[in-house]
Amino acid sequence: MRSADPSTLWDTIRQGLSKQLPEASFKEWIAPCEPLKMNDGALWIQVPSAAAKLWIEQQLPEEFSDALAQSGLSDLRLEFQVNGAPSSEPKPAPRKTAAPVVGAAEAPVAFPHLFNRYTLDRFVVGPGSQLAFAAARAVVDSFGKAATPLSMNPLFIYGGAGLGKTHLMVGIGKGLLERDPNLRVVYLKVDNFFNELTVAIRAKNTEPMRKKYQQNDVLLLDDVQTLGKMERTQEEIFHILEHLLQHGKQIVITSDKPPQRLEGCHERLITRFKWGLTADIQPPDFETRIAILKKKLEDVDFKHVPAIPEDVLTFIAHKAKGSVRDLEGFLTRVIFQASLIGVPPSLEVAHAAFQGQSGEEPTAPIHPDRIFRMTAETFNVSFVDLMKKRSRQQAILLPRQVAMYLAREIASMPFTDIGRAFNMHHSTVMNAIDSVRDRMKRDPEFHRMVQALLNSIH
Repeated sequence: MRSADPSTLWDTIRQGLSKQLPEASFKEWIAPCEPLKMNDGALWIQVPSAAAKLWIEQQLPEEFSDALAQSGLSDLRLEFQVNGAPSSEPKPAPRKTAAPVVGAAEAPVAFPHLFNRYTLDRFVVGPGSQLAFAAARAVVDSFGKAATPLSMNPLFIYGGAGLGKTHLMVGIGKGLLERDPNLRVVYLKVDNFFNELTVAIRAKNTEPMRKKYQQNDVLLLDDVQTLGKMERTQEEIFHILEHLLQHGKQIVITSDKPPQRLEGCHERLITRFKWGLTADIQPPDFETRIAILKKKLEDVDFKHVPAIPEDVLTFIAHKAKGSVRDLEGFLTRVIFQASLIGVPPSLEVAHAAFQGQSGEEPTAPIHPDRIFRMTAETFNVSFVDLMKKRSRQQAILLPRQVAMYLAREIASMPFTDIGRAFNMHHSTVMNAIDSVRDRMKRDPEFHRMVQALLNSIH
C-alpha cells in the first residue's frame, strides 16, 4: 500500500524527475516546488509563480508522466497551485479507464492526467505533418467500420523528438473515446512497460500483465525505438500485438525512426510494425511555426498573458526551428522572463531570453547567408531559387528584393557584393532596394512584414 503522505509522494516523483531532466532544468523548475496536501486522489504542489506553473504544465507533462509511471503512481493526479494564490479545488475530472475484465488484472489508466491538451483539434497541421494527421483522423473516423483496402493497423508514426508524435497518438485515443466512451484504450510507453515487466518477472508471474494489455480495444505504444536493448520486453510486446491484431483491435505506434531502422528489434516485430500505414512527421516550416505559436496562445493557460507582438512571434519562429517542443518552450520562456521583470513581452525580452537559453548573442555580426536563408524561409521559396533562379515572377522577385534590402540594412553589404551574391549588376541591386523602400512607405502590411523579418534576424 502506497503512502498517502504528500512529502513522501513528492520526494518519490522528484527522484524520478531528477533522472530525466538536466540538472539546470531540475533546479530551475522542480526544486522550488513544495508538496501541500492530498485531496480526493490529487497531490497538490505549490509552485513559486504563475509563470513556473505555466512552464511545468506546458513543457513537462511527458516527464511527469514517466516519473509517475515508473514509481507506480500512474493513477495519481497532480494539481499545481501558485504560492500565495487562493486554493481552488475543482471536482476530480472523470477518469476514463479501460473497462475491467473478470479475472484479469486491474486495467490501466487511458492517458496520463497531464496530457489533457493533446487533442487532434489542437494539432496544427503543416506540410511536414499532413500525412500523419490525415492518418490519425482517419483512424478515428473509420474505427469500427468495414475494412478498407488501405490498412491503418497498426498506424506507425515516426519523427524526431518534440514534433508531436505523442500529441497525435493521444489525440487518436481521445477522439476514439469521444465516439465510444466504453472503448478500452490504453497508453503505454515502452520504458514504463519494461519497468512493469521487470517487477512481474521477479514475482515469476507475467501472464496477468500480458492479459491486462491484450484485453484492450486500442493500444497506444509510445517510443518503440528503445526496444532494441530489451529482449524479454520485445517478446512480451510481440505477443500482445499479435493478439490484438488477430482480434481486429487498433494499434498506434510511435518511434523516432522508421520500422526498418530500428536497431536490435526482432524481424518478426518489425514485420508487425510495417503491416499497416507508416507516416512520418517533419519539423514545421516557418509559416506552420507561426501558426503553432498563435494556436498555443489560444490555450486557457495563456488567457491572462499580455498580447505578444508580431515581431516577437517572428523572432521565436526563426530561432526555434528544431521541434514544436522547442518552439513552445521558447514562447513560454519569453512570457516567463517578461513576468519576472514585470514588463510586457517585447523583442528586447525575447532577445534576452534567447541569449539566456542558448548563450548566443542575438545582435552579433550576422552572415549574409543567414539573411538570405531566413528570407527564403519566410517567403516559402527554396534558397537555391532565391539566389539563382532567373525569374520575373513575384514569387521569386519580391523575396529576392527583400533579401537585398535586408543585406544592406543588417549587414551593410556593399551593392557590388550583394550583386555578386545574386549574380547581378550593382545598379540592379540599387533599384531593387529602392523598390522595397518605396513599397514599405506605401504598404503598411508589407512594411510590418519586412520589419518583423528584420527584427527576427537581428
